[in-house]
Amino acid sequence: MALSPPGSPKTASCGQGDAVDDDGRTIDIGGSRLAQSLHGMLAARMLDPAKQCVLPSALLSDDGGSALWREINRLPAYYQTRDEVLLLELYGDEIAALIEPGAVLIDLGCGDTRKVRPLLESLERSAKSVDYYGLDLSLPVLLADVRRLASEFKHVRCHGLWGTFDDALRWVATTESVQSAPRWFLSLGSILGNDFPAPAVAHLSRWAAVMGDGDRMLVGMDATTDERRIWDSYHDRAGLFERFMRGGLQHSNRVLGHDWYLPQDWEVVGVMSSEYCMHRFVFRALVDVKCVPIGLDFPAGHEIDCYEAFKFGPAEMCQMFQASGLHQQSVFKAPGPSAICK
Repeated sequence: MALSPPGSPKTASCGQGDAVDDDGRTIDIGGSRLAQSLHGMLAARMLDPAKQCVLPSALLSDDGGSALWREINRLPAYYQTRDEVLLLELYGDEIAALIEPGAVLIDLGCGDTRKVRPLLESLERSAKSVDYYGLDLSLPVLLADVRRLASEFKHVRCHGLWGTFDDALRWVATTESVQSAPRWFLSLGSILGNDFPAPAVAHLSRWAAVMGDGDRMLVGMDATTDERRIWDSYHDRAGLFERFMRGGLQHSNRVLGHDWYLPQDWEVVGVMSSEYCMHRFVFRALVDVKCVPIGLDFPAGHEIDCYEAFKFGPAEMCQMFQASGLHQQSVFKAPGPSAICK
């Protein structure tokens, strides 16, 4: 959990967006403009020849990618989700005790809500009235999970936010109804902080800028340093991870309106970094590839980075917090080599 510098939360006109379901629990904060947002991400991160070529992670999170991810995070060798769930089962009551009645929880990338469930159950047992907002890109998954959670919890009021991280940042900064209550920003699954230090600090700083005195951030980060364990977690025998990666480039075909990506033209390679404890996937062109819509050529051997997974420990995360204007207050460590900072 990190505390922002002194200052009152910013207020602005209401920017709640429109409900996308009959009961009004799920709000469109930018999801209906998703194709436009993804096109902008591709242009900025993958199609700019002056920058490192990176496939935006949001391209992986379409409906098909969400279904694959559900399978991946239940694989025996994929320890990250399992360890984080266990951690919140162990410390959920302790964390819930720190959350004030009437607080607003904003889950930045809730997925199928498997990770956050132990914390929500702790809050429910404590009979604290709080509002939980889960952010996700897949509308069908979001609708189903919010409805299920809403049917199970009485004191925890569950809502969905359909959109990107940038959409959520704007929504938080411009929605009056979530500015008067203490806010907890949940970054589970190694989301905030999962980048090279400079861009990671820049990203954290953007969230710190909208936080007030009573706001907190709960940041989960995989701190594993066992390279064999890390490698095995991303290289399953069934090839689910490779299908997940390739699904991102297939999604880019739909966003750009042109089938520039053909599976036979690219290989997927796993790489362990020597600079940081980090695993990444690389798409490597096997032939010359042309992206006609934007007039960009990928020569044979060209690489596109995808799914970088940094393994920073509490000390490294604490340095990032300080550089972002945040203050680390506590650390909860899982029985395994993973940790979660608060």
